[in-house]
Amino acid sequence: MPRTALLEIDFQPWIMEIGHDTGALARAESVRAAQRATGALVVCTRYLSQDATDPLRSDMDGDGARFHPSMTPRPGDLIATKFDRDIWSNPDLNAQLRLVGVEHVVITGYLTDFGVRIAAERACSLGYSVTVPSGACAGSTEDEHRRALQAMAAAGTTVE
Repeated sequence: MPRTALLEIDFQPWIMEIGHDTGALARAESVRAAQRATGALVVCTRYLSQDATDPLRSDMDGDGARFHPSMTPRPGDLIATKFDRDIWSNPDLNAQLRLVGVEHVVITGYLTDFGVRIAAERACSLGYSVTVPSGACAGSTEDEHRRALQAMAAAGTTVE
């Protein structure tokens, strides 16, 4: 049976503040619990800046790098850091997922129209089966969220 990984995109408070739907967090927590129950690998992703003049977003140990308390990684979870909007630009992610037999990724997170959309479209192009539970994501606006979901579906993502 193909293995699933849950990619949680950018559950960092400073990014979540931009999201259009405050309820997305609770729904993402539910997706996390359900995926854990099936044995899925949880991958907690975060964005960090490489601009040293931006201490909030560039300090690996600072507030900008921390995960929302309810989305903190647990033992056994992977943490993947990106330095742009594309989590797949982290060269270790695809290799680590392939190493443990992941063929399907479920993606939740912030923001639908940036990190989530890019992650889903790139995962499809890399040959993964991709599912995005739309309620467990939030966009910069409701319209941008909806447009991003449509684009992901057009690229081959199953949007639920």
